[in-house]
Amino acid sequence: MDQKFRRGKMSILKKIIKAKKAEVKLKKEKMPLEKMLEEITKSPANRNFRDIFEYNDFSVIAEIKKKSPSKGTIKANISVKKIAETYEAAGARAISVVTDKKFFDGRLEYIDEAKRHCSLPILRKDFIIDEYQIYESRWARADAVLLIAAALEKKQVSQFVKKTRFLNMTPIVEVHSGEDMAKAVSSGVDIIGINTRDLKTFKINFGAVKSLMKIMPRDKFVIIESGVQQVSDMDVIVNDSRIKGALIGTMFMKMNEKEIKESISRINSKFGS
Repeated sequence: MDQKFRRGKMSILKKIIKAKKAEVKLKKEKMPLEKMLEEITKSPANRNFRDIFEYNDFSVIAEIKKKSPSKGTIKANISVKKIAETYEAAGARAISVVTDKKFFDGRLEYIDEAKRHCSLPILRKDFIIDEYQIYESRWARADAVLLIAAALEKKQVSQFVKKTRFLNMTPIVEVHSGEDMAKAVSSGVDIIGINTRDLKTFKINFGAVKSLMKIMPRDKFVIIESGVQQVSDMDVIVNDSRIKGALIGTMFMKMNEKEIKESISRINSKFGS
């Protein structure tokens, strides 16, 4: 982990949220919501992210991510076009795009670029702490938005889920604890992501999946996020038939095109229909 995240008592998540608040404030000045709304009315219809779970036993959500606070730079120079095309050809059913710039070297523009070069629905993965970012996601052509329960109050989770749906996108609520689960369930969200990475320390804990599945409502689509370093890890993480997908980024970003296709094929063969 980068040395700057080891210093002080503030958790990584708090550092990111503090920076995100400042970032959003500047964005609002540069692109007022009123102007963004005008652009949104001209946007084409979205792709249905929820359907990949409705009509498939298991779905791989392959991620485009250049960097992370825990791993540092994963892949410095990327072609979003090539990655999106590779993921679709390999059998992924959706693509996650990390858009945080400061900590993950992401770009909001990657969403549109990925969408122009594949037919898969696109998830925006960022630290959403303001309703403005949900409108921004629609403006950027995202089909789904990740909402991190640990970064939001219970009321905000519910409000953001409703706003995401209002803008014809699919909300996914990410959970790390029982407290997060309560926020997700009360929001009425259909898709819940269990993140095996502790956002305070960025350490992986596969055991979190088993414990959280014990309190997971049976009417939810469940996906696993983070922690897959090799395909065999899936045997440990996907320990319940109710788990309908996995979001995998770092592993794929480190692979070449052939390895990505082989890995997704193995996952689909084992867990898919």
